[in-house]
Amino acid sequence: MRYDILFLGRLFPRQLESEIKTKMKTGMQDAANALQWNIIDGLDANDPGTVTILDYLPVDSYPSGYTDRRIEEYRFCHTSQYESDDKVVGCTNLTVVKQFADYRPFARELKNWVRKKDGRRKIIILYTALPMFLSLAKYAKSLDRDILTCCVIADLPEFSSAIELHGIRRLYNIYQTRKTAALYGYIDRFVLLTDSMAQRLNIRAPYMVMEGIAPDDSEPAASGIAEKYSGEKYVLYTGTLNYSFGIGTLLEAFSYIPDESLKLIICGFGEAEAAISEMNDSRVIFLGRVDRKEALALQRGASVLVNPRQNNEEFTRYSFPSKTMEYLASGVPVVAYRLDGIPSEYDRYINYVPDDSPQALAGVITDVLNRSAEERRLEGACAKRFVLGEKNRVRQAKRILDFLSE
Repeated sequence: MRYDILFLGRLFPRQLESEIKTKMKTGMQDAANALQWNIIDGLDANDPGTVTILDYLPVDSYPSGYTDRRIEEYRFCHTSQYESDDKVVGCTNLTVVKQFADYRPFARELKNWVRKKDGRRKIIILYTALPMFLSLAKYAKSLDRDILTCCVIADLPEFSSAIELHGIRRLYNIYQTRKTAALYGYIDRFVLLTDSMAQRLNIRAPYMVMEGIAPDDSEPAASGIAEKYSGEKYVLYTGTLNYSFGIGTLLEAFSYIPDESLKLIICGFGEAEAAISEMNDSRVIFLGRVDRKEALALQRGASVLVNPRQNNEEFTRYSFPSKTMEYLASGVPVVAYRLDGIPSEYDRYINYVPDDSPQALAGVITDVLNRSAEERRLEGACAKRFVLGEKNRVRQAKRILDFLSE
């Protein structure tokens, strides 16, 4: 155990995930949750006994987003390898109030961690540039200036919302973005998903680029829903159903594919839900929100996986689509757009759409489907081998640890 790492995160303890789902009135952020657990599990694989989690439960406020007005403290152990002293910090969950009241209980827990000295190098890893987490990094530096702080940024603060903000919410988002930028000086290292993020954030501290982490091949996939469509030919999209993410283009593109035996299965939630449900095409199957394990099983059984996000929004320069990484790990051919945030090393594993027209998307999907089953299997296996070999949790976490050791 070379390090004593405090992971300040926003994740779902595995022991509580089912209970939390029953209390949520909005969707779970599965991609962010999966990335955090992949980082933690990867760190444990490289240096067991290293990580302690301090968790700010990632649920929306009471009463509109969650049934509980207060988040109760919950102690847990995140691994069977060693006795970790992990904790969901007890705090209020009231709208507006939580923005100002939740710092204090976290500062108290942080102070207790800083005071525990055992000779190991103390490192704080923050997941997301949440202003409260950055303020806690500042506080930690005031207690012990030798503590190394590292911030993992998967999405830029100004682009973190999947919906367009207006009025007071937009002004508050601008305020939060500016507050965040003012606190970056207390971060010693950054882990970013794209190189362009560094320029946008005007980062002066050392940083490394890690596009994401491929889901482990052993990650369980539930088979309930997927079994229903086993053996059928279907195109699959699992993700956010907002028009800025390309769902409208995908729906129109599918209408240009005449194959009556082909299905389009859509999983997720967002502004396009009603339009999808009302479509007059029996081939389109809308499953709504599904468990991550069910989504993985559906992906592994699909004929083609589609990520319809186009390169026509500013945020695409500053993000690597976690959906594409997840798709590539499934062993199924992937159709997507060439985004600025995707490095060229991925080009040979993705079937890129040449332009933004629905007809172009339909053409690429059809081209992939016209290949033999063996050709599709080999293509998917090649992509899977690449991401599981080069972008797995153990390898990516080792890169982080090596970077922090520099």
